[in-house]
Amino acid sequence: MNIRFVLKEYGLSEKEAEIYVALLPLGSINLQEIAKRVDNPRTTIYNTLNYLISKGLVSFIVKENVRYYEASDPEVIRDKIQEKKRLLESILPELRALKLDTKKSSSVEIFQGSKGLYTVLSDIFEKKQQTYYFGSYSLSKEILKHQPEHFRSIRLERKIPAKVVIDSFDEPTFHKKEYKNITEMRFHSSLKDFPCMVFIYGEKVALYTLKKDLVGVIISNGEVAKAMRFVFDLYWSTGKKVSL
Repeated sequence: MNIRFVLKEYGLSEKEAEIYVALLPLGSINLQEIAKRVDNPRTTIYNTLNYLISKGLVSFIVKENVRYYEASDPEVIRDKIQEKKRLLESILPELRALKLDTKKSSSVEIFQGSKGLYTVLSDIFEKKQQTYYFGSYSLSKEILKHQPEHFRSIRLERKIPAKVVIDSFDEPTFHKKEYKNITEMRFHSSLKDFPCMVFIYGEKVALYTLKKDLVGVIISNGEVAKAMRFVFDLYWSTGKKVSL
């Protein structure tokens, strides 16, 4: 997995991720030595270090009027994410109360970029209900990097049952008992270059593109969900059975 990509998803800039990763194996080191290892102007490095200090990811001490910097333990990142999660969960009831109740009416929501797709996937696995999805898993892994793995772990944690039709693909997780207990899977060779992943859950359909611009769509409409379930069933009936 690309470390810098994940750190950027966490919220670091490209330069912050680069300098934090560079510092990790170096221990306590001064700005001059850092500049020898990181291909950026010293002013940029200095400013970036200050940003990392403000985020609790770098500390420093002063020896003989010289600052020595050191990367914080990576566990700090996890702790900060958990802290943010706790804060968000504390205000979720208020946020839900502010959201208009639109469940009974049809709607279409469109999202763009990787963060938009994160919102789409979060909606799919928000609650425990039977889920059906089909598309090119190999393209999804290539384009979205760690996101499919992340949301699969959420599905397993919440024990959300799923029937899946994808192009032929193998991962260690597919063979784990906790995955097999809640997943039925078939392979369909025609889906290898399928340009979308499509999910049907409840009276909703969500999909995201896998070529060119990343676009996600959530459609809340029972009739559309029935129609896409019909398409899913066609792929399922002609797919190759997989023994997980």
